[in-house]
Amino acid sequence: MERTPLLPLPEGMLIDQIQDAETHVIVTVMATSPTSCCPLCLEPSSSIHSLYKRTVADVPCGGRPIQLSLTVRKFFCHNSLCERKVITLRLPEVVEPWARMTIRLCGSLQSVGLATCGKGGVRLGVRLGIRSTRQTILRRIMELPPLPPCSVLQLGIDDFSFRRGQWFGTILVNLVSDRVIDLLVSSPCRNRGSLDAAAS
Repeated sequence: MERTPLLPLPEGMLIDQIQDAETHVIVTVMATSPTSCCPLCLEPSSSIHSLYKRTVADVPCGGRPIQLSLTVRKFFCHNSLCERKVITLRLPEVVEPWARMTIRLCGSLQSVGLATCGKGGVRLGVRLGIRSTRQTILRRIMELPPLPPCSVLQLGIDDFSFRRGQWFGTILVNLVSDRVIDLLVSSPCRNRGSLDAAAS
């Protein structure tokens, strides 16, 4: 199987196999690009070093979570002046380096989080076939770039905690544009009571 409209992939990526697991669908994908550029010296290479596999979560299909099993090539860097000798093929249209989810799934979580909140986003995600946690949704929102200053007609405010309740924060969201305005993080404390006492 080379391509399917149910799971669009960029050029140079082919679907090798689709497996039906108990709780999700595993899609094995081969990255077939014949060359890759070194991220340090930018010199292209076509000398294959080896293959490696990585697993990332993708947007659901038919209400079922999708797990991509990617087989990606590594190449030799033949530039003698370059510090890097082995190049890992990057997939900038699909997934960021070292990420555990695809770019489009990250965007979906950001949209869900901005439209609801941390806990509400988790409940909505379950209905959409997206399994996540409140902390993950909040992290994705925090990764959004700040908007230029402008007047805010509708403001959404939500408090949250992370690092097992050692840090607390408040997120401000423009409800008209669904974008984060600011993220206010408090200093670490042992419990929320001490934070409230300090504020009073």
